[in-house]
Amino acid sequence: MATVEPKSMAVSLATPPGQMFTVDIAQSAFIDTETVNGGRCSPCHADDFATAPTTLAQSLLVSRGLLRFKLMMNNLQVRSNVQLANIVTTYAATEGDSPITDLNFTLIFENADFVPTTGTTIDGSTSTTTKAQFIRDKIAEALNADHTEKMGVFDPTTGNSNTKDTEVTVGQVMIQEGEIVEAITVTEVTTFRPNTANQTPTDSALTYSAE
Repeated sequence: MATVEPKSMAVSLATPPGQMFTVDIAQSAFIDTETVNGGRCSPCHADDFATAPTTLAQSLLVSRGLLRFKLMMNNLQVRSNVQLANIVTTYAATEGDSPITDLNFTLIFENADFVPTTGTTIDGSTSTTTKAQFIRDKIAEALNADHTEKMGVFDPTTGNSNTKDTEVTVGQVMIQEGEIVEAITVTEVTTFRPNTANQTPTDSALTYSAE
């Protein structure tokens, strides 16, 4: 028996590539006051809610959450291309004034070998020894960052022109840096592996494992 790779169809046996990780950010304990520390972390824009934020202060919280999400993705893509998938947000309600309490998503790193296994948590208390921990630390850095940039912000007080270019500042989501790290869980999906020749079952195999 022989396997012929269908190169003319641009289909590789080494698919899927890279390495997959699931991420859970538990945010119930994050600051949610109408300050630079509020807003938590979310991919949602004001337009995504069933009811838009009712005040500019509440809308700025939504924008801060979105800005932190952007900073997080920037951190994660420094070493390798990353595909984002399976985003699940948890809110108490679908109104824009309701804070996010949990965020789950999947990351697929195209060049997983470029992701280090060494580093230190943001509070300096723990050494990093795995890729999952390195990813957690990059997320924590974004949630602990002080950053300002201009972005589109929904303003319910402006009438017809509801979105305006506004300078938005974010600060750390919790005062205790160690608690930010503890709120983030990153787990490798070890069954996500390429279907290369040394991993395919033999003709006599009754079951298949992607391990």
